[in-house]
Amino acid sequence: MRLDRARLWATATEALWRLIFPEQCVVCGRVLEPPRRHLCAPCHEALPWVGEHYCPRCGHALGLHAATAEGCAGCRGRHFAFRRAVAPLRYEGVARDLILQFKLGRKASLAYLLGDLLCDYLAQGGLSQAVDLVVPVPLHWRRRVARGFNQAGLLAIEVATRFGLPIAQRLLRRYRPTPSQTALSGLGRGANVRGAFTVRRSCNGATLLGRLANRLTGAVDLLARRVLLVDDVLTTGSTVNECARVLLDAGAAEVLVATVARTHHSVA
Repeated sequence: MRLDRARLWATATEALWRLIFPEQCVVCGRVLEPPRRHLCAPCHEALPWVGEHYCPRCGHALGLHAATAEGCAGCRGRHFAFRRAVAPLRYEGVARDLILQFKLGRKASLAYLLGDLLCDYLAQGGLSQAVDLVVPVPLHWRRRVARGFNQAGLLAIEVATRFGLPIAQRLLRRYRPTPSQTALSGLGRGANVRGAFTVRRSCNGATLLGRLANRLTGAVDLLARRVLLVDDVLTTGSTVNECARVLLDAGAAEVLVATVARTHHSVA
C-alpha cells in the first residue's frame, strides 16, 4: 500500500512539474506532448538507423551485398578480439546530438532513451540470448569524476535490467589515463589504448573471504562467460577491441560488442 501511494505521489508530482515546466525536445527544443519524453516525433523519425545491410563483423552500415561473412572492405583481414559488433544508429545527425548531450552535456537521464533504442535493437536480433554477462567499457577514474558518471555504465544498466542479465560494472578497469581518441588515426587509436585496461581477477567464490573480496573489488569469474561489452559509440573499434582482448585473456569464452551508434566510415 505504501509503495502504491509513493508511486501515485511521484506520478502526480511529475505531472504537475511538467504542467508548469513543459519538457522540451533535447534536439530541437520543441515542447513535448505527454507521455513523450526527451525526443519529439519529428526528431525521432529523423534518427539515422543503420538499417538492414551492415557488416556482420564490425557493424558498419553498407550497401546491398557489400559484405561477406569475413567482413566488409573496412575490416576484412583485420583481427578483432570480439566476435561481432552491432549498433542501431549511425553516428550523425540526431543520434550524434543525443550522444553528445548525454556524454559531454552531462544529461544522464538520456540513458533511458538511448538504452531503450539499444535494447530494442538487441531484442530484434536475438543477441540478448547469446550472452550471459554485461560489462561496460570503463572510464579512467579522473574522467569519471569530472563527468559525474560513466555513460557506458548507465547504458549497460539499461541493457542488464531489460534482459535480466548480470552486470559487472567494475570488472574492467582503465588504469592508465589516455588522451582523447577524437583526433587520432586508426593506428594511433590502437596504440593509444594498448595496455590501458585490466580485468579485476576474482578470488575463490567457494569461500566466504573469496566472495567478500569479489564483492569489494567488483570481480567476477569470467571462465566460459559470454560477455556483452557495452559502449556509446564505436569508431575504429580500437577501444572495444582492447577491452575484448583482456576479457578473453581472463577466461571469457567470447565477447560481443553493442553500442548505440557507429561512425559511418572505414574501420581501418
